[in-house]
Amino acid sequence: MSITSPPWAISLDAASALPVYMQVAQGLEQRIHTGELRQGSALPAERELAAHLHVSRVTVRQALALLAQQGLLTRKHGSGTFITPPTPEERPSRTLGLLSSFSEDVRSRGQTPGARVLSFEDARPTAQEVMSLALSPGERVYRVRRLRTSDGEALAVEDSTLPAALVGKLSQEDVTDASLYALLGGRGLQPVRAIRHLRAVSADLKLAELLRVLPGAALLATERVSWTGGGRPVEYARAHYRGDRYDFVMELHGEGE
Repeated sequence: MSITSPPWAISLDAASALPVYMQVAQGLEQRIHTGELRQGSALPAERELAAHLHVSRVTVRQALALLAQQGLLTRKHGSGTFITPPTPEERPSRTLGLLSSFSEDVRSRGQTPGARVLSFEDARPTAQEVMSLALSPGERVYRVRRLRTSDGEALAVEDSTLPAALVGKLSQEDVTDASLYALLGGRGLQPVRAIRHLRAVSADLKLAELLRVLPGAALLATERVSWTGGGRPVEYARAHYRGDRYDFVMELHGEGE
């Protein structure tokens, strides 16, 4: 007799650059959107979940806190953690905060955004892309690397991966000097939610050349997965921003607000 795995049993990739707590959060989120984790159902206690996934309780706590912030979980003191996926009417209708596109941000500063394509390919997804975009290994993705500029000055190198079957036909010309989010929005695939990881890194020789900084200069590295209003992963993105020319602002709220 085969043993059926519980719906919250997810696979983690020890070799992934994505933090483990984000892998846990993404895995649980995918099961919420597919209905494997049903609205109103309870998750196991943190200790049990951590033991099953072979991670620390701190990792589980971070993942659950992130999903609670997204409105996907409700945590009741003394009762447990419950699945509460938002209905389509409750999902945000526009991007906010860190989800705003590079082009929107640059225009808000009164400058002109640019996007020069460094490479463009139609390829099979990597293991990381399969997991982040909920794909099968046999599907195709568009992989785009672009130099992002503001009034002609290099500010960032962006690497974006898009699921080809979801996005439809795409060419290098479509993503040259264009907002990727605006392009997706025009196809009914506007990203409305994302999980983004930020860290500080030093510029290697290639990035230093592209961004016109000295090797070793401080950069802000980000990794992001974005979802449509229907809960489908639409973009897996990595980017390196000049630390002396770009910053991120985050608005925080207390639990009572």
